[in-house]
Amino acid sequence: MSNYAYYPGCSLTSTALEYDTSFRRIAGALGIGLDELKDWNCCGASPAPHHGGGDLGKLLPARNVHIAAGTPHEGVVAPCAGCYNKLKTSQYELIHSQETREMISRALHEDVNYETEVLNLVELLEREINLGDLRERSEGRFEGTVLAPYYGCMLTRPPEIMKYDNPNDPTGMDEMLRATGAEVPFFPFKSECCGSYVGVSRKEIVLTASRRIIDVAVGMGIEALVTACPLCQQNLDLRQHQINRHFGTDYKLPVLYLTQVIGLAIGIGPEELGIKALAVQPDGIMKKVSDPEARRAAAEAKAAKAGKAGKKKKKAQPPETPEGGEAP
Repeated sequence: MSNYAYYPGCSLTSTALEYDTSFRRIAGALGIGLDELKDWNCCGASPAPHHGGGDLGKLLPARNVHIAAGTPHEGVVAPCAGCYNKLKTSQYELIHSQETREMISRALHEDVNYETEVLNLVELLEREINLGDLRERSEGRFEGTVLAPYYGCMLTRPPEIMKYDNPNDPTGMDEMLRATGAEVPFFPFKSECCGSYVGVSRKEIVLTASRRIIDVAVGMGIEALVTACPLCQQNLDLRQHQINRHFGTDYKLPVLYLTQVIGLAIGIGPEELGIKALAVQPDGIMKKVSDPEARRAAAEAKAAKAGKAGKKKKKAQPPETPEGGEAP
């Protein structure tokens, strides 16, 4: 069993409890050891960098990296994309700036330690999950379901610091979702920003940005978005009723955590994964996941629809022009 230090951050202990619950549950089922980081503190999120001349924004995440580096684990995993971004950025600054190292060491009253691996959740699961094993354990539970991975902007950017996947076209989640049996088309908005943390001060920015993502997904026939970021999940799921009210739309697109999808795929019950905590309930998906007959019926209906579309397209094509002649 691989063992990692676990940094839940503020979101996973408050507004995103279902993310924490589902991560811990699938980690146990997959043989991944998680030890919550002792005496961890907030990563600073968005406000801290604007206080104390910016030093607070460096100190808070650096202290967590320091604590993690003092453990015997293989690395520290931060499931929240924002926390991961802060910890990774802090480590980068500690590596490249003697001034930052000295400032943090003074605050800690000891030499800062930053020699550990900082991982996001998708990166950890890519490392620990064998896709063939996942495919076998999933037993095709997501067959006939169209899912789109939504990475957001913080897992891969800035690329020179995160050094994770392709910043414009990440694929880590794509492959895992396909292993569950789901259909995973290319989603062009997979790394677009949802509006991030400006939902309090400039709510219209979040509503507009999130609406674009949802609208494209719905237009593509996506049945659910899948994310690994609690802030993205909140903006796309919890705010969906605000989007509908503001724009006069009627979106009902579920937004699940990757941990919930993997948990359902390997047979863990929805009550153990916090599915009921989602604002937009994935009732249609849950029916297919739990009922092989429903999956079969959905697949047949989809095939029939595709066949009709193909015939219509064929009829609409103009007749071929005979060689050397004119079209009749």
